Amino acid sequence: MKQFLIILSIAAFAVSCKSSKKNTPALENQAENTAEKIIATPAPENTSKKENKRAVQEMALAHYGLFNDFNTLSINADVDYKDKNMSQSPRADIRIEKNKQILIAIKMYGITGAKVYLTPERASFYEIVNGTHYDGDFQFISKFLGTDVTYENVENMLLGKAFYNLNTYDYSQTKSNELELKLNQFLMRLVLGSKNQISSTEVQQNKSADKLVIQYPSYQSSENIYLPKEIKIHAMRKDDVQITIDYKKVSVNPSIDFKYKIPSNSKAIKI
Repeated sequence: MKQFLIILSIAAFAVSCKSSKKNTPALENQAENTAEKIIATPAPENTSKKENKRAVQEMALAHYGLFNDFNTLSINADVDYKDKNMSQSPRADIRIEKNKQILIAIKMYGITGAKVYLTPERASFYEIVNGTHYDGDFQFISKFLGTDVTYENVENMLLGKAFYNLNTYDYSQTKSNELELKLNQFLMRLVLGSKNQISSTEVQQNKSADKLVIQYPSYQSSENIYLPKEIKIHAMRKDDVQITIDYKKVSVNPSIDFKYKIPSNSKAIKI
């Protein structure tokens, strides 16, 4: 579970944008295939900063216009997890109260084996089998990455939104459907689909072979809420990790609880 929490946070390390409240007409209630072959044309080399900014703003408007507002989400998902030592396929019950809290219950054969609980101030998880838990904040991941990690990072990654705010940060349009952002020691590359939805995100650290690739092969509209249908996360590091999250059922604005209590006999661990 520690690895799962860290990979989720690494995958979302760059998110700092807030949700858009702009509503759009209802989308068809079916999965949208975004794995289509995308033909990109290079941006003109002599594009001025003003023209680049205008192009990014137009892409941002279309991107954020996809997402309607909500209060709570309940998502039932299949998870496929692989690293060099193990392969598991648990189910995940993902609950989100927008901008406030996320609760993820990991289940095997219908039995909860672990839980992850996140708020803007807290990052916590416990594992039943190992009898261990972590209860703190995102600082351990921030120190590991050398850049800030926030609750919003994880929430927006799960929602399929652009990582850094397209309207705030200094993106460069390198191709008609591709944006790049250089920040600290990282290079982020976003590839957008035909509706300016995120098709893939690639993050690489300077002078390092390590790379993180997040793909969104398809999207869906459930109760007029635009969400990923599938998320593929590939952390290409010394310990190569691959996670696929397949959203099977989505409920919008249900009345749900976020009960989370670390078992009294659980042993605290340091990360």
